[in-house]
Amino acid sequence: MAGSLTRRGALGGAAVLLASCGSHDPRPGPGARPGSGAGLLNSILAFEHAVVAAYGAGAGLLRGEALRYAREIDEEERGHVRRLEELIRGLGGTTARPRTPDEYARSFPRLGSGADALRFAEDLEEELVRRYLHGLWGLPEPELRRAAAEICANEGEHLAVIHVLRGRPAAPHAFVTGTL
Repeated sequence: MAGSLTRRGALGGAAVLLASCGSHDPRPGPGARPGSGAGLLNSILAFEHAVVAAYGAGAGLLRGEALRYAREIDEEERGHVRRLEELIRGLGGTTARPRTPDEYARSFPRLGSGADALRFAEDLEEELVRRYLHGLWGLPEPELRRAAAEICANEGEHLAVIHVLRGRPAAPHAFVTGTL
């Protein structure tokens, strides 16, 4: 199908996004203790900023139920951003700043349809699950691990919704691990 996003194209776009999604300063900040988890949370926050931008970019291609769910997911992603910012500030860190929508858009794959937008959203949600699961190992405090696990579970819910919107089973595997 000419002009539609292939799985390889979506993954390529996600790879570009991953390579370039870092905030202007994803380090923990001058007030954070080394090993506090602020730097790790900031790297996840930088990606969450990119995901919010991606939902905004793809929304214009979606209609009906897909648009309604994408808007709900986008709002929850914004909540994740706020929660991560609170956690980072609580550790004495400086939060990663988002880039401009245009800066993000340059790294996104070309989306020509709602199906493309959903495929890209699926790739991004998979990556979010992967980042939160990997982050659990590097967070030193139980409270931080609990917060990351709660957000990760919500990302798994987003992934299930996107799977259904794409006409697939909500959970194609027994466990959501962030792998394709």
